[in-house]
Amino acid sequence: MEVIDFLSASPVEGISIFGTTGNFLHFDVEEREKLVSFGIKRSRKPVAVGIAHSTLDVTVHLAEQAADSGASLALVLPPYYFKYSEEQIENFYLRLAEKAAKFLPLYLYNIPFFTAAIPLAVSRRLLESGMYAGIKDSSGKPEYLEGLTGTGKTLLVGNDTALCDSRKGPAVGVISGCAAALPELVCALDRAVASGDAGQEAKLWGYLKEFIDWLNAFPTPFGVAEACRLRKLPARPDSTWLGNVPLEAYRHWFLNWLPHVLEDSK
Repeated sequence: MEVIDFLSASPVEGISIFGTTGNFLHFDVEEREKLVSFGIKRSRKPVAVGIAHSTLDVTVHLAEQAADSGASLALVLPPYYFKYSEEQIENFYLRLAEKAAKFLPLYLYNIPFFTAAIPLAVSRRLLESGMYAGIKDSSGKPEYLEGLTGTGKTLLVGNDTALCDSRKGPAVGVISGCAAALPELVCALDRAVASGDAGQEAKLWGYLKEFIDWLNAFPTPFGVAEACRLRKLPARPDSTWLGNVPLEAYRHWFLNWLPHVLEDSK
């Protein structure tokens, strides 16, 4: 809950619980229910809840529970692990909307690095159907959101590497994994992009790119959790299976780098 307090006191406009960076896969359904309920009560900002599951029935259940807890919206991945066809992915989303759209606004969540991609044509049909309120696209390809312009729905960029390009395009907001540890930097960068301050954008993007380059040395999302821990938040990254990675070098770099970032993000 300390992470919720930290983000509530930061410049972010909302908080996302159980996205990919939130390691939702490592929590059972009962744990997810409890943490969503407690997190929303604790938060002073609107909360988006990831309701992804490998089955339709549990996804519907998580949508209802998130709504009952006061979530502002739900983020929905395709069913994960097994390979699904384009038709099967679309049918999953159609059946989910029939059962769960009455509970709260549903947002598509496209993150093809880790699970089945939502084909662009499918996303467009689902958004135009009116069943889905928007999409969080974490593909890292600005052209994906460009292809969804004209749907009249909320387009959010979910990949930090595409933040600048997508915010200069159709994305109206950002759901950032890096912001879990560095909300000041991500919010300042978003402000710079929105205001057209090219100099500040270049400086802050340089910082964020440095951070992302370090994250790529670790399993996802270990580096973000370790950054939270270094900021005195109660994150507990599991280092027992990392292998030969530069953890001590990362810690040393981060602690020396962070004060400059916070100063330039004011």
